[in-house]
Amino acid sequence: MSRRKFIAGAVCPECGVMDRIVVEETGSDRIRRCVACGFSDSSNFAEAALPKSRLTRSSPATREATPVTKIRIVKSDD
Repeated sequence: MSRRKFIAGAVCPECGVMDRIVVEETGSDRIRRCVACGFSDSSNFAEAALPKSRLTRSSPATREATPVTKIRIVKSDD
């Protein structure tokens, strides 16, 4: 069973029209197609690696130790 969804704000690389790209997902394949000009392109989910983000968790073994910064509060007598 395939899922289709339009991608908001996507621009066709062939004709340059915005909001005409539909993505069809079937198993591990992903096909993007422009409904305006007929351009199509495919990729494989298994081959694509997700980019790292600030919310990506890393394993404790690969996590770098962050230095601890000590903060000292000094009260001044005025």
